[in-house]
Amino acid sequence: MKISELEDAVFSQKPTSSEHYDADYYTGDWRAEGNNYSLETRRQIEAKNPFLIKEIFQPKKVLDLGCGPGALMHLLLELGVDVEGIDFSVGSRSLATPEVRDLISIGNTFDHIKPDGAYDLVICREVLEHLTVLQIKKTVANMARMASKFIYCTTRFHPNPSNLLDFTTQFDVDPTHITLLNKDFLRLLFLLEGCRSRPDLEARLDWLNKGRVLVMEKQTMQI
Repeated sequence: MKISELEDAVFSQKPTSSEHYDADYYTGDWRAEGNNYSLETRRQIEAKNPFLIKEIFQPKKVLDLGCGPGALMHLLLELGVDVEGIDFSVGSRSLATPEVRDLISIGNTFDHIKPDGAYDLVICREVLEHLTVLQIKKTVANMARMASKFIYCTTRFHPNPSNLLDFTTQFDVDPTHITLLNKDFLRLLFLLEGCRSRPDLEARLDWLNKGRVLVMEKQTMQI
């Protein structure tokens, strides 16, 4: 991809409005194999993920960035994890369980809603593919700002990038999957915010071998 083509692609992206993420988006039957965001469906899909998060990171305070209706928050709360969430959609709170509803703040993934270094683990799963490239850049910086130790992301990556900056879409799966990055490019964005890769932890969390897991550890830097 030529730099002019990349520039055109980046600046032509249109952010998805918060109104798109309504009750039908989260609980409708449009996804394959009955996949939706009801608590019990997510409990089955998550399987041992909440237990692995607690075991691997042993977090004292967790932020789920782009938490949706808060199903993962609920499952972590059941395990005694202190968790809060941020989501773009106003409807996410109304769809959340009573246990986590008041723990969800409404805002963009790149808004400075929470204090610096307030969470020893920031989670951002299946969110970045819904953002534009420019929004992802700001979101990565925001995660690094809020995290004091670990960042755990999952997202859908470009299946066959031609270069570091190549990105594509996946409209056939979800019309809001507008950015599938080169995985190394996402690592680079985190590196530039003072984070180092933890492939050992990625291997433990990616127990289904989907290749979507990224774990970064915040480093103490002197500039």
